[in-house]
Amino acid sequence: MEKIYKSRVARWYRWTCIGVAAAFGCSLFLCFQSTWLLLIDALFIGLCVALMFDILLHTDYTIKDDRLFIRCGVLFHMTLPIDRITEITHKSTILSSPALSAKRIGIRYGRNNWVYISPQNQEAFISDLKSINPRITEMSKNKMAYVNRGE
Repeated sequence: MEKIYKSRVARWYRWTCIGVAAAFGCSLFLCFQSTWLLLIDALFIGLCVALMFDILLHTDYTIKDDRLFIRCGVLFHMTLPIDRITEITHKSTILSSPALSAKRIGIRYGRNNWVYISPQNQEAFISDLKSINPRITEMSKNKMAYVNRGE
């Protein structure tokens, strides 16, 4: 069984990609007379634009057999055995992670290790993980609010 879940993409990330690409195009137009400025612009800003679009197009989470493969462009790859997952929580956070949206789920594996991801269909994703490892506990959004208040 192999199932691929694309990452949910927030509007701000899409608009940032479009804005940076537009700024790159304008800067190329403005720097066409200076070879050095054009070269620096093409190398640095062009690399940034390429990485942003690579992350936009290649952030996904693949469940294959008993493993979860997390990919975020060329910068982040992780393989996680599903039997090591102990807990899943719903969390809205902007912590650095392989996710393109703030509406994320946290996956706890091992004793204190967490990874935050944002699959488009979170319920189906969690259901698929639980079908492979039924020992996974899911902390609901209501329970998280109760825990976060410290009550």
